[in-house]
Amino acid sequence: MKFKEKYHISKGYENLFSFSDEKDELDYEAHMLMFRFLSEVEKISTESGIRKNKDLASKLGVSPSYITQIFNGDKLLNLTMLAKIQKAFSITFEIRARNNDTAFPSGHNKKKAREALYFNQLSEDKPNYKKTE
Repeated sequence: MKFKEKYHISKGYENLFSFSDEKDELDYEAHMLMFRFLSEVEKISTESGIRKNKDLASKLGVSPSYITQIFNGDKLLNLTMLAKIQKAFSITFEIRARNNDTAFPSGHNKKKAREALYFNQLSEDKPNYKKTE
């Protein structure tokens, strides 16, 4: 695969970022937010030597099946669980908001902006949490 083709979306996946109604779109956005947090949880878990869902569940005071359901996207992560994660790992999640109208060059429609944001999130390597003292 050539570099310039890396982020080209083939015809078979064109509708991946299209939704039949607003409820589907909001559900997608909620899952993408959750997966961004879970990506950070995976990083900090690995740094802390936690390798199994069972160990993470024990640290957070929940069942291993609940952890599996969250990481599979079957259940949504809630704010209480985010607070438990912060406390368990002595971290603080950093939150940043940006205006969708100014985050992307003019000429991008909402679908293209979503695609760009999704692929940008996949390529970011730096953690979005701060270790608290």
